[in-house]
Amino acid sequence: MSAKGNGHAELFRQLAITIPEALWVGDVEHKTIRYVNPAWEKVTGRHIAAGDALNKVLEAVHPDDLPAVLERGSQLTMGGVDLDCRLMRPDGIVRWVHMRTIPIGNSKGVTYRFIGIFDDITRRKEENSRVERLKDDFVATVSHELRTPLTSIAGALSLLVGNAAGVLPESAVRLLTIAHNNSRRLIRLVNDILDIEKIESGKVLFVRKRVELRALVEQAIETHQGFANTYGVRVKFEPASAVEDVHSDPDRLFQVVTNLLSNAIKFSPRGEEVVLAVEKRHSGARISVRDHGPGVPNDFKSHIFGKFAQADASDARQKGGTGLGLSIVKQIVTRLGGEVGFDDAPGGGAIFFVDLPTRKHGLEPATESVAQPDVLQ
Repeated sequence: MSAKGNGHAELFRQLAITIPEALWVGDVEHKTIRYVNPAWEKVTGRHIAAGDALNKVLEAVHPDDLPAVLERGSQLTMGGVDLDCRLMRPDGIVRWVHMRTIPIGNSKGVTYRFIGIFDDITRRKEENSRVERLKDDFVATVSHELRTPLTSIAGALSLLVGNAAGVLPESAVRLLTIAHNNSRRLIRLVNDILDIEKIESGKVLFVRKRVELRALVEQAIETHQGFANTYGVRVKFEPASAVEDVHSDPDRLFQVVTNLLSNAIKFSPRGEEVVLAVEKRHSGARISVRDHGPGVPNDFKSHIFGKFAQADASDARQKGGTGLGLSIVKQIVTRLGGEVGFDDAPGGGAIFFVDLPTRKHGLEPATESVAQPDVLQ
Protein backbone atom coordinates (compact mmCIF):
# COMPACT_ATOMS: atom_id res chain seq x y z
CA MET A 1 0.00 0.00 0.00
CA SER A 2 1.33 3.45 -0.88
CA ALA A 3 2.44 6.03 1.69
CA LYS A 4 -0.46 8.18 0.52
CA GLY A 5 -2.89 5.32 1.10
CA ASN A 6 -1.43 4.69 4.57
CA GLY A 7 -1.87 8.38 5.31
CA HIS A 8 -5.54 8.28 4.35
CA ALA A 9 -6.17 5.19 6.44
CA GLU A 10 -4.49 6.72 9.48
CA LEU A 11 -6.50 9.92 9.09
CA PHE A 12 -9.71 7.87 8.93
CA ARG A 13 -8.79 5.97 12.09
CA GLN A 14 -8.06 9.16 14.00
CA LEU A 15 -11.38 10.65 12.97
CA ALA A 16 -13.27 7.45 13.79
CA ILE A 17 -11.74 7.25 17.27
CA THR A 18 -12.57 10.90 17.99
CA ILE A 19 -16.22 11.16 16.91
CA PRO A 20 -18.99 10.32 19.44
CA GLU A 21 -21.12 8.49 16.86
CA ALA A 22 -21.03 4.70 16.59
CA LEU A 23 -19.28 3.88 13.30
CA TRP A 24 -18.52 0.71 11.41
CA VAL A 25 -17.26 -0.27 7.98
CA GLY A 26 -18.88 -3.20 6.19
CA ASP A 27 -17.54 -5.45 3.46
CA VAL A 28 -20.29 -5.98 0.90
CA GLU A 29 -18.76 -9.02 -0.83
CA HIS A 30 -17.92 -10.99 2.32
CA LYS A 31 -20.77 -9.58 4.44
CA THR A 32 -18.41 -8.94 7.34
CA ILE A 33 -17.37 -6.07 9.56
CA ARG A 34 -14.11 -4.48 8.44
CA TYR A 35 -13.86 -1.91 11.22
CA VAL A 36 -15.80 -0.65 14.26
CA ASN A 37 -14.89 2.40 16.31
CA PRO A 38 -14.72 2.66 20.14
CA ALA A 39 -17.99 4.62 20.37
CA TRP A 40 -19.97 1.65 19.02
CA GLU A 41 -20.07 -0.21 22.32
CA LYS A 42 -20.80 2.97 24.26
CA VAL A 43 -23.84 3.78 22.12
CA THR A 44 -25.22 0.27 21.56
CA GLY A 45 -24.04 -1.54 24.70
CA ARG A 46 -22.89 -4.39 22.44
CA HIS A 47 -19.44 -5.64 21.42
CA ILE A 48 -18.59 -6.51 17.84
CA ALA A 49 -15.18 -6.75 16.22
CA ALA A 50 -13.58 -6.69 12.81
CA GLY A 51 -14.29 -9.99 11.06
CA ASP A 52 -17.70 -10.52 12.69
CA ALA A 53 -20.68 -11.15 10.45
CA LEU A 54 -22.28 -7.97 9.17
CA ASN A 55 -25.68 -9.09 10.52
CA LYS A 56 -24.38 -8.54 14.06
CA VAL A 57 -25.04 -4.84 13.49
CA LEU A 58 -28.74 -5.62 13.16
CA GLU A 59 -28.81 -7.24 16.61
CA ALA A 60 -28.71 -3.75 18.07
CA VAL A 61 -31.83 -2.60 16.20
CA HIS A 62 -35.15 -2.65 18.04
CA PRO A 63 -37.31 -5.55 16.74
CA ASP A 64 -40.17 -3.22 15.86
CA ASP A 65 -37.90 -1.10 13.66
CA LEU A 66 -35.97 -3.97 12.07
CA PRO A 67 -38.34 -4.46 9.07
CA ALA A 68 -37.92 -0.82 8.02
CA VAL A 69 -34.15 -1.02 8.39
CA LEU A 70 -34.01 -4.22 6.34
CA GLU A 71 -36.20 -2.69 3.63
CA ARG A 72 -33.93 0.34 3.38
CA GLY A 73 -30.88 -1.90 3.58
CA SER A 74 -31.93 -3.54 0.32
CA GLN A 75 -31.34 -0.14 -1.31
CA LEU A 76 -27.80 0.11 0.08
CA THR A 77 -25.99 -0.06 -3.22
CA MET A 78 -28.33 2.52 -4.72
CA GLY A 79 -27.45 5.40 -2.44
CA GLY A 80 -27.34 4.20 1.14
CA VAL A 81 -29.70 4.28 4.09
CA ASP A 82 -30.88 7.35 5.99
CA LEU A 83 -33.53 6.89 8.69
CA ASP A 84 -34.36 7.17 12.37
CA CYS A 85 -34.70 3.93 14.35
CA ARG A 86 -34.46 2.63 17.91
CA LEU A 87 -31.68 0.55 19.44
CA MET A 88 -32.39 -2.07 22.11
CA ARG A 89 -29.42 -2.29 24.45
CA PRO A 90 -28.77 -5.54 26.42
CA ASP A 91 -29.51 -3.63 29.65
CA GLY A 92 -33.05 -2.90 28.35
CA ILE A 93 -32.43 0.77 27.65
CA VAL A 94 -33.88 1.99 24.35
CA ARG A 95 -32.04 4.72 22.47
CA TRP A 96 -33.09 6.60 19.36
CA VAL A 97 -30.42 6.92 16.64
CA HIS A 98 -30.21 8.39 13.19
CA MET A 99 -28.81 5.59 11.03
CA ARG A 100 -26.82 6.44 7.92
CA THR A 101 -24.90 4.21 5.52
CA ILE A 102 -22.64 5.56 2.81
CA PRO A 103 -21.69 3.26 -0.11
CA ILE A 104 -18.05 3.21 -1.23
CA GLY A 105 -17.45 2.27 -4.87
CA ASN A 106 -14.37 1.08 -6.68
CA SER A 107 -12.95 2.60 -9.84
CA LYS A 108 -15.69 0.84 -11.84
CA GLY A 109 -18.45 2.29 -9.70
CA VAL A 110 -19.26 -1.03 -8.01
CA THR A 111 -20.06 -0.79 -4.29
CA TYR A 112 -17.65 -2.96 -2.33
CA ARG A 113 -17.80 -1.38 1.13
CA PHE A 114 -19.89 1.05 3.07
CA ILE A 115 -19.57 3.20 6.15
CA GLY A 116 -22.37 2.99 8.71
CA ILE A 117 -23.06 5.56 11.44
CA PHE A 118 -25.40 5.57 14.46
CA ASP A 119 -25.93 9.12 15.73
CA ASP A 120 -27.66 9.14 19.14
CA ILE A 121 -30.69 11.46 18.86
CA THR A 122 -32.54 10.32 21.99
CA ARG A 123 -32.41 13.74 23.62
CA ARG A 124 -33.77 15.38 20.48
CA LYS A 125 -36.61 12.85 20.24
CA GLU A 126 -37.50 13.38 23.88
CA GLU A 127 -37.56 17.15 23.38
CA ASN A 128 -39.73 16.76 20.28
CA SER A 129 -42.13 14.58 22.25
CA ARG A 130 -42.27 17.18 24.99
CA VAL A 131 -43.04 19.90 22.48
CA GLU A 132 -45.74 17.76 20.87
CA ARG A 133 -47.38 17.20 24.27
CA LEU A 134 -47.29 20.93 24.96
CA LYS A 135 -48.83 21.61 21.57
CA ASP A 136 -51.57 19.03 22.13
CA ASP A 137 -52.32 20.59 25.52
CA PHE A 138 -52.48 24.01 23.92
CA VAL A 139 -54.81 22.85 21.17
CA ALA A 140 -57.07 21.16 23.71
CA THR A 141 -57.18 24.36 25.76
CA VAL A 142 -57.96 26.45 22.70
CA SER A 143 -60.65 24.05 21.59
CA HIS A 144 -62.46 23.53 24.88
CA GLU A 145 -61.68 26.62 26.96
CA LEU A 146 -61.66 29.33 24.32
CA ARG A 147 -63.79 28.43 21.31
CA THR A 148 -66.93 27.59 23.28
CA PRO A 149 -67.17 30.85 25.27
CA LEU A 150 -66.18 32.88 22.19
CA THR A 151 -69.04 31.33 20.22
CA SER A 152 -71.43 32.13 23.04
CA ILE A 153 -70.20 35.73 23.25
CA ALA A 154 -70.51 36.23 19.51
CA GLY A 155 -74.05 34.83 19.58
CA ALA A 156 -75.12 37.12 22.41
CA LEU A 157 -73.61 40.16 20.70
CA SER A 158 -75.37 39.27 17.46
CA LEU A 159 -78.71 39.21 19.27
CA LEU A 160 -78.04 42.60 20.85
CA VAL A 161 -77.02 44.14 17.55
CA GLY A 162 -80.24 42.76 16.08
CA ASN A 163 -82.33 44.49 18.79
CA ALA A 164 -83.41 41.19 20.34
CA ALA A 165 -83.30 42.90 23.74
CA GLY A 166 -85.01 46.04 22.48
CA VAL A 167 -83.96 49.05 20.47
CA LEU A 168 -80.61 50.39 21.69
CA PRO A 169 -79.07 53.82 21.23
CA GLU A 170 -77.05 54.23 18.04
CA SER A 171 -73.81 54.72 19.98
CA ALA A 172 -74.39 51.44 21.84
CA VAL A 173 -75.15 49.57 18.61
CA ARG A 174 -71.93 50.92 17.08
CA LEU A 175 -69.84 49.66 20.02
CA LEU A 176 -71.64 46.30 20.06
CA THR A 177 -71.06 45.91 16.32
CA ILE A 178 -67.32 46.46 16.80
CA ALA A 179 -67.29 43.88 19.62
CA HIS A 180 -69.33 41.42 17.50
CA ASN A 181 -67.00 41.73 14.50
CA ASN A 182 -63.91 41.26 16.70
CA SER A 183 -65.41 38.21 18.40
CA ARG A 184 -66.10 36.62 15.00
CA ARG A 185 -62.52 37.42 13.95
CA LEU A 186 -61.25 35.64 17.07
CA ILE A 187 -63.43 32.61 16.30
CA ARG A 188 -62.00 32.45 12.76
CA LEU A 189 -58.46 32.63 14.15
CA VAL A 190 -59.15 29.84 16.66
CA ASN A 191 -60.75 27.64 13.99
CA ASP A 192 -57.86 28.26 11.58
CA ILE A 193 -55.27 27.37 14.26
CA LEU A 194 -57.13 24.15 15.05
CA ASP A 195 -57.50 23.31 11.36
CA ILE A 196 -53.83 23.74 10.50
CA GLU A 197 -52.68 21.81 13.58
CA LYS A 198 -54.94 18.88 12.73
CA ILE A 199 -53.82 18.79 9.11
CA GLU A 200 -50.10 19.00 9.96
CA SER A 201 -50.38 16.27 12.58
CA GLY A 202 -52.28 13.97 10.21
CA LYS A 203 -55.42 13.97 12.34
CA VAL A 204 -57.68 15.05 9.47
CA LEU A 205 -59.33 12.18 7.60
CA PHE A 206 -59.53 12.76 3.85
CA VAL A 207 -62.44 10.90 2.23
CA ARG A 208 -62.08 10.86 -1.55
CA LYS A 209 -64.87 10.44 -4.03
CA ARG A 210 -65.86 11.72 -7.47
CA VAL A 211 -66.29 15.50 -7.37
CA GLU A 212 -67.83 17.55 -10.19
CA LEU A 213 -65.88 20.80 -10.09
CA ARG A 214 -68.45 23.07 -11.76
CA ALA A 215 -71.07 22.16 -9.17
CA LEU A 216 -68.63 22.63 -6.29
CA VAL A 217 -67.47 26.06 -7.52
CA GLU A 218 -71.06 27.19 -8.14
CA GLN A 219 -71.98 26.15 -4.61
CA ALA A 220 -69.03 28.14 -3.21
CA ILE A 221 -70.16 31.23 -5.14
CA GLU A 222 -73.72 30.89 -3.89
CA THR A 223 -72.52 30.47 -0.30
CA HIS A 224 -70.40 33.66 -0.53
CA GLN A 225 -72.91 35.87 -2.31
CA GLY A 226 -73.95 37.69 0.86
CA PHE A 227 -70.30 38.12 1.86
CA ALA A 228 -69.52 39.60 -1.57
CA ASN A 229 -72.46 42.00 -1.30
CA THR A 230 -71.07 43.29 1.99
CA TYR A 231 -67.85 44.27 0.20
CA GLY A 232 -69.67 45.57 -2.88
CA VAL A 233 -67.94 42.98 -5.09
CA ARG A 234 -69.49 40.94 -7.92
CA VAL A 235 -68.65 37.25 -8.19
CA LYS A 236 -68.80 35.59 -11.61
CA PHE A 237 -68.34 32.02 -12.80
CA GLU A 238 -66.59 31.92 -16.15
CA PRO A 239 -69.26 30.54 -18.54
CA ALA A 240 -66.65 28.86 -20.76
CA SER A 241 -65.42 26.73 -17.85
CA ALA A 242 -64.83 23.04 -18.53
CA VAL A 243 -66.88 20.21 -17.08
CA GLU A 244 -64.29 18.27 -15.11
CA ASP A 245 -64.45 15.58 -12.44
CA VAL A 246 -61.70 14.85 -9.96
CA HIS A 247 -61.21 12.15 -7.34
CA SER A 248 -60.94 14.25 -4.20
CA ASP A 249 -62.37 15.08 -0.79
CA PRO A 250 -65.35 17.35 -1.54
CA ASP A 251 -65.51 18.96 1.90
CA ARG A 252 -61.80 19.84 2.03
CA LEU A 253 -61.79 20.96 -1.61
CA PHE A 254 -64.80 23.18 -0.88
CA GLN A 255 -62.81 24.68 2.01
CA VAL A 256 -59.95 25.44 -0.39
CA VAL A 257 -62.21 27.19 -2.91
CA THR A 258 -64.06 29.20 -0.27
CA ASN A 259 -60.78 30.34 1.33
CA LEU A 260 -59.47 31.56 -2.03
CA LEU A 261 -62.81 33.15 -2.89
CA SER A 262 -63.16 35.01 0.42
CA ASN A 263 -59.59 36.32 0.04
CA ALA A 264 -60.32 37.56 -3.48
CA ILE A 265 -63.48 39.32 -2.31
CA LYS A 266 -61.80 40.98 0.65
CA PHE A 267 -58.92 42.35 -1.42
CA SER A 268 -61.01 43.59 -4.35
CA PRO A 269 -62.09 47.24 -4.46
CA ARG A 270 -65.80 47.99 -4.30
CA GLY A 271 -67.49 47.69 -7.67
CA GLU A 272 -64.92 45.22 -9.00
CA GLU A 273 -65.39 41.60 -10.03
CA VAL A 274 -64.01 38.25 -8.91
CA VAL A 275 -63.99 35.54 -11.59
CA LEU A 276 -63.78 31.79 -10.93
CA ALA A 277 -63.09 29.24 -13.64
CA VAL A 278 -62.49 25.53 -14.19
CA GLU A 279 -60.05 24.43 -16.90
CA LYS A 280 -58.77 21.13 -18.22
CA ARG A 281 -55.01 20.97 -17.69
CA HIS A 282 -52.95 18.12 -19.18
CA SER A 283 -53.84 15.10 -17.02
CA GLY A 284 -55.72 17.17 -14.47
CA ALA A 285 -57.96 20.13 -13.82
CA ARG A 286 -57.41 23.68 -12.62
CA ILE A 287 -59.63 25.87 -10.47
CA SER A 288 -58.70 29.55 -10.69
CA VAL A 289 -59.84 32.62 -8.77
CA ARG A 290 -59.06 35.99 -10.34
CA ASP A 291 -59.37 39.25 -8.41
CA HIS A 292 -58.80 42.91 -9.25
CA GLY A 293 -57.06 43.86 -6.00
CA PRO A 294 -53.59 45.30 -5.40
CA GLY A 295 -51.85 42.05 -6.34
CA VAL A 296 -49.05 40.33 -4.43
CA PRO A 297 -45.98 42.47 -3.62
CA ASN A 298 -42.73 41.07 -5.05
CA ASP A 299 -41.04 40.87 -1.64
CA PHE A 300 -43.97 38.85 -0.28
CA LYS A 301 -44.39 36.27 -3.03
CA SER A 302 -41.88 33.78 -1.64
CA HIS A 303 -43.71 33.32 1.67
CA ILE A 304 -47.34 34.04 0.82
CA PHE A 305 -48.34 30.48 1.79
CA GLY A 306 -46.59 30.71 5.17
CA LYS A 307 -48.37 30.78 8.51
CA PHE A 308 -49.65 34.16 9.69
CA ALA A 309 -48.48 35.69 6.41
CA GLN A 310 -49.70 39.24 5.79
CA ALA A 311 -48.30 41.47 3.05
CA ASP A 312 -49.02 44.47 5.26
CA ALA A 313 -49.42 44.57 9.03
CA SER A 314 -52.62 46.54 8.52
CA ASP A 315 -54.19 43.83 6.32
CA ALA A 316 -55.49 41.78 9.23
CA ARG A 317 -57.10 44.82 10.82
CA GLN A 318 -58.62 46.14 7.59
CA LYS A 319 -59.66 42.86 5.98
CA GLY A 320 -60.28 40.65 9.01
CA GLY A 321 -57.81 37.95 7.94
CA THR A 322 -55.93 35.60 10.26
CA GLY A 323 -52.91 35.08 7.98
CA LEU A 324 -53.54 31.30 8.07
CA GLY A 325 -56.00 30.87 5.20
CA LEU A 326 -53.49 30.37 2.39
CA SER A 327 -51.33 28.14 4.59
CA ILE A 328 -54.38 25.92 5.18
CA VAL A 329 -55.08 25.91 1.44
CA LYS A 330 -51.49 24.80 0.75
CA GLN A 331 -51.68 22.01 3.36
CA ILE A 332 -54.98 20.65 2.04
CA VAL A 333 -54.07 20.80 -1.65
CA THR A 334 -50.78 19.01 -1.00
CA ARG A 335 -52.61 16.23 0.85
CA LEU A 336 -55.02 15.98 -2.08
CA GLY A 337 -52.12 15.33 -4.44
CA GLY A 338 -52.35 18.73 -6.11
CA GLU A 339 -50.50 22.02 -6.34
CA VAL A 340 -51.46 25.60 -5.51
CA GLY A 341 -49.92 28.76 -6.88
CA PHE A 342 -50.62 32.23 -8.19
CA ASP A 343 -49.82 34.58 -11.07
CA ASP A 344 -50.02 38.31 -11.55
CA ALA A 345 -53.26 39.06 -13.40
CA PRO A 346 -53.21 41.12 -16.62
CA GLY A 347 -54.30 44.64 -15.80
CA GLY A 348 -53.78 44.22 -12.07
CA GLY A 349 -54.78 41.85 -9.32
CA ALA A 350 -53.84 38.21 -8.89
CA ILE A 351 -54.95 34.79 -10.11
CA PHE A 352 -54.77 32.02 -7.53
CA PHE A 353 -55.09 28.50 -8.90
CA VAL A 354 -55.33 24.92 -7.70
CA ASP A 355 -54.21 22.07 -9.99
CA LEU A 356 -55.68 18.66 -9.20
CA PRO A 357 -55.06 15.26 -10.78
CA THR A 358 -58.12 13.67 -12.38
CA ARG A 359 -56.79 10.13 -12.27
CA LYS A 360 -57.46 8.24 -9.08
CA HIS A 361 -54.02 6.58 -9.05
CA GLY A 362 -52.37 9.98 -9.05
CA LEU A 363 -53.35 10.61 -5.44
CA GLU A 364 -51.91 9.54 -2.10
CA PRO A 365 -53.80 6.46 -0.47
CA ALA A 366 -56.44 7.23 1.75
CA THR A 367 -15.30 1.47 25.18
CA GLU A 368 -12.77 -0.82 24.06
CA SER A 369 -10.51 -0.47 21.13
CA VAL A 370 -10.69 -3.24 18.59
CA ALA A 371 -8.48 -4.43 15.79
CA GLN A 372 -8.07 -1.79 13.09
CA PRO A 373 -7.39 -3.33 9.68
CA ASP A 374 -6.80 -1.20 6.60
CA VAL A 375 -10.17 0.20 5.62
CA LEU A 376 -9.49 2.52 2.73
CA GLN A 377 -7.17 0.47 0.57
